[in-house]
Amino acid sequence: MKIAILDDYQNVALKMADWSALSPRAEITVFNDHVANRSALIDRLQPYHVVCAMRERTPLPREVLQRLPTNRLAECFD
Repeated sequence: MKIAILDDYQNVALKMADWSALSPRAEITVFNDHVANRSALIDRLQPYHVVCAMRERTPLPREVLQRLPTNRLAECFD
């Protein structure tokens, strides 16, 4: 499973919780930058199964979620 953590500009996400239980089953990628362009955001998130939104900076409207085929939440919108 691949997990993306968005908008961690202070680089604290991996320090604020114990992620060790996920490490045998998951690959976690932290993104410190913000992607405002919707197409670029979709391209970035395509390979991920889980998206963690740390801040309110990155909107995740239905259009974005529907274009993430591996994201489990996206299945709720079909």
